[in-house]
Amino acid sequence: MFVAVDHLRRAGVLDAAEEATYVDVEDWFIEHLPNPDFYADGNTIGAVTWFRTPVPAPMRARVDLLCGILRAHGVAFDVVRSTNPGDVVYDDAVQIGVIPHTRADPTPLPDGVVQAPTTAGSKRAVASSAIRHVLFDADGVLQRVPDDDWYALAEPFLGDRAREFLHRAWVLERPALAGRGELLPLLADLLSEYDVDATADQVFAAAWCQVAPVPGTVALVGALRYNGYGVHLGTNQDANRAAFLRAELGYDDLFDTSNYSCELGVAKPDPGFFVQAAQRIGAPPETILFVDDTLANVEAARDAGMTAIHWTVRDGHDHLLDELAQHGVDGRHTPAPRGARGPLGTKG
Repeated sequence: MFVAVDHLRRAGVLDAAEEATYVDVEDWFIEHLPNPDFYADGNTIGAVTWFRTPVPAPMRARVDLLCGILRAHGVAFDVVRSTNPGDVVYDDAVQIGVIPHTRADPTPLPDGVVQAPTTAGSKRAVASSAIRHVLFDADGVLQRVPDDDWYALAEPFLGDRAREFLHRAWVLERPALAGRGELLPLLADLLSEYDVDATADQVFAAAWCQVAPVPGTVALVGALRYNGYGVHLGTNQDANRAAFLRAELGYDDLFDTSNYSCELGVAKPDPGFFVQAAQRIGAPPETILFVDDTLANVEAARDAGMTAIHWTVRDGHDHLLDELAQHGVDGRHTPAPRGARGPLGTKG
């Protein structure tokens, strides 16, 4: 119930009274419903929680409020009862946690619908803000190369020609960023022109993929998610580097949606990038705040209707937190009250 209503909240379809009811109910459960220990590691065992019957009246009344919100928006749900739901791995006065005997395949989502994870923390901060989602650029915001020196990455292959080479490569890369053509064959031709024996794959791995996530930004993403905001990636990448960021850095797991320019078919600073990203996020542009280290991209996001902040890792995360706060966005992780639970997935 909590997950279903939270998706309505994140889609922006709840009215003010419904959202206030949801936040009040969830905060009450965070305080009063014990937190099963299997949530400590993200519930890697795949346990499912069930209410005991009879459900205590204060809990049942609040669950009924959530059911009313779902009915009002035409969201179908079932009330499931069982005398043997699975192997019990957790037990308290009001609920049990079980490993189900069998698991059905999840219902496929409609095309274009993204069902992002919900969070354990209170949504009270996000409920008071016009911003419901934060969209992050990658290079210079989420991740950085060693010493912020792209040219040094190419110097083992090109020496003092590295700067010239990379600038020419970045021009050749532009169509691939928008999903038109492949970078590696163009890179191979350019290396041949510079009489470099290394392959395009080798240079690409060394000069494009020597990048690491910035711990402070990753922590901020987690805090925003905990506080109820949608968190998303919005970056210019060709197909090869997008695949690297997905496979090696795990960004699809970090973010609710990953918006790569090569997949959207348009690259920043074209405002169309942000229109497409908002459609993927499933929210109006005015509810999305974008963070980028390139001013032209920030201005384009604003042209598309988003709030946008010009920020780079060199500015420091305290500065970014202050900037977010000016837009009513709480990026500081506030610990849940004692006894709070993990992602609210108890069955009713």
